[in-house]
Amino acid sequence: PKDRFHFIIPTEEYQQQVSSGASAGYGARFALIRSSVPRDVRVAYTEAGSPAEAASAQLKRGTEILEIDGVDVVNGGSQADVDVINAGIFPSASGETHTFLVRDAGSTSARTITMTSDTVTSAPVRQTRVIDTPSGKVGYMLFNTFGTSIAEEGLFDAITSFSNQGVGDLVLD
Repeated sequence: PKDRFHFIIPTEEYQQQVSSGASAGYGARFALIRSSVPRDVRVAYTEAGSPAEAASAQLKRGTEILEIDGVDVVNGGSQADVDVINAGIFPSASGETHTFLVRDAGSTSARTITMTSDTVTSAPVRQTRVIDTPSGKVGYMLFNTFGTSIAEEGLFDAITSFSNQGVGDLVLD
């Protein structure tokens, strides 16, 4: 790997992701705040209706991942540890089950959850809202996925809605 932006996946998997926005996972985007020991891995966001949002997991933004399948995510240093961590964070297929020790944002105690990966479709436009300001209306859009064919429709709908509401400025997150 060159850096965190380069990766390799099979062509068939890539084509499925581009055409549908769907891929195997939990419906959680993990942020590697620090990818080397001591690691800091957090939940950045979750997809609606995904295994990560299910009652058994209830992952929220900021939840810290402490262990995966009994391996210390923060301090595990061997290649075997890294392999287990990567397999847990990035399941390669639907139906993989992994156990996580997590600590929710603002909590001092940890809890154990088990998640099974599934085919999850990512919503490119996660959130929109219009904010009234003294200088006019500002549109806010949380946009997460450029590389899918379904992204265009979500962008079009959001921008059309902003235009219809008289938005003059845009915040793109």
